[in-house]
Amino acid sequence: MTEFVDQQHLRLSPRQIGTVRTLGRRPRRPALWSSRQAFFTDLAIFVLGLGGVYSVGLVGALPGNEILLLPMLPVLLIYRGSRAFNREYLWFLILVGAWLLGTMAADASIDNYAVNRMKGIARVIFFAFDFMALAILINHKTRRMIVFALSICAVMVFYAQDFRGDFLTSWKFGYSSALTIVALLVASYYNARQKYKTCVAIFLVLAALNLHYAFRSQMVIVLIAGALTVPIFENRRALGRRQAATTSNHYKTVILVALAVGAIFIANQAIKFAATQGLLDENTAEKFKSQSNGKLGVLVGGRPETLVAIQAIRDSPIIGHGSFAFDPKYIALKQDLQYEYGYSESDETPDEGGIPTHSHLTMAWVESGILGGLLWLYILALTIRAILQTAVHRQPLSPLYCYFLVNFVWDILFSPFGSVNRLWGAFFVLLSYNVLRSAKPVPDQQRSRRPYPRRVVPVRRRFAY
Repeated sequence: MTEFVDQQHLRLSPRQIGTVRTLGRRPRRPALWSSRQAFFTDLAIFVLGLGGVYSVGLVGALPGNEILLLPMLPVLLIYRGSRAFNREYLWFLILVGAWLLGTMAADASIDNYAVNRMKGIARVIFFAFDFMALAILINHKTRRMIVFALSICAVMVFYAQDFRGDFLTSWKFGYSSALTIVALLVASYYNARQKYKTCVAIFLVLAALNLHYAFRSQMVIVLIAGALTVPIFENRRALGRRQAATTSNHYKTVILVALAVGAIFIANQAIKFAATQGLLDENTAEKFKSQSNGKLGVLVGGRPETLVAIQAIRDSPIIGHGSFAFDPKYIALKQDLQYEYGYSESDETPDEGGIPTHSHLTMAWVESGILGGLLWLYILALTIRAILQTAVHRQPLSPLYCYFLVNFVWDILFSPFGSVNRLWGAFFVLLSYNVLRSAKPVPDQQRSRRPYPRRVVPVRRRFAY
C-alpha cells in the first residue's frame, strides 16, 4: 500500500497535488442570495428606501417610503415584532414616546392649529415607525445595510435631476452624496484588504471635488470621516484572548477629537485658499467672504438660524412653542443678528414662515420643549459614541459607516428634519446601535461554547512522507 501511494505521489505535478476539488468539475460560484426570503427582504429594503423619491400632499408632504410603510409595518410586527423592541433600543423608544408627549403638550398649551398638530404628531410617529421597520428588515445584517445605502444613493441621483441646468446645485443636493456612497463602498473594499493608501486617496479625491464644486459642508464631513478612518489603533478583535491594548479609552478619544479638529482646520484653510485664489465661482467666493468676515466665524454665518433657535429655547425651554410654530419676532431677530455680527448689510426683516431652526436638535426642542431636546441629545451622544467605536474597532465598512455617522451629526446640529430624512435618520440610529454592538468583546463563556472548526489538512501534506 505504501509503494502504491509513493508511485501516485511521483506521478502528480505540484499543482495537482495542491488541488482539493474533484477532477473534472468546476467549482460552483456561491449564490447571490441564500434563499428567496433573503432576496425579497433585500428587495423590500431597497424599494422602501427608493420610495423617498416621490411624495404625496396629505396635510403635509408625505414621502413615498412612509406610504409603503403603512401596509407593510403591521405584517412585519406580526412576523418579527421582537426585533423592533429589542432591549438595547429601550431608551430610544422611551424617548421617542416622550417626544410625542412633549409635542402634544406644547400644541395644547398654545392651542395650535389642527393642521400643525397633525403634522407635528405624524412626524414623530412616522420616525418611530421607520425605525421599527428597518430594525425588523435589516436585523443586524451588513449586507442589508449596504442595500439600504444603495437606495439612498439612488434617491440622491433622482433629487439631482430636479436641478438640471445648474450643476452646482445638482452636485450639492444629489450627485455629491451619491458619488460619495459609491466611492466609499469601493474604499471599504480596499480597507478590508488593508490597502489604506488607496482608501485615503479616495477620501482626498472626494474632498477635492466638493471643494471644486463649492460644497463646503460635505468637504468638511468627508475630511473628518477620512481622518477618523486612518488606522491608528490596533483592532481589539484581532487580539482574540490576548490582553487588550494598554492605550486608555480617554487617550484614544483625545486623539480622535484632535484628528477631527485638524480635519476641520485643514478644510477651512483649503476653502480660504480656493476663495482667495479665484478657484471658486464669483458668487460662491463672495458668499464665503461675507460669512468669514462676520464676528462669529463661517459656521454661524452659514447657519444663522442656530442663534435664533437658542434664543427661542431659552424663552420656553420646558414646554416649547408648538409644532411648526410661527412668531415674527424670531424672524426679525435672525435678521438683526445677521446685521449686528456682520453677516448682512441690511436689517430689513424678510418675509419668512416659522421659527428659524434648521436643525434636528433645535427644531425638536423649540417645538416640543425639553422632551424633544432630550431625544436628540441622546441620539447625538449615541452617534458620537458609534463614531469613536468605528475609528477604534475597525470594520471592513468603516469608511462608509464613519461618513454616514459624521454626516448624521452634522444633520442633527445643522439640517432640517422632515420628509425622507425621517427614514434616513432612523437608519443612522440603527447603524449606531449596530456599530456599538459589534464593538463589544465576546464574553469568555460564550466564546468557549462555540464549536471550533476542524483543521483542514492540505492535500500535499497528506502525500508528504
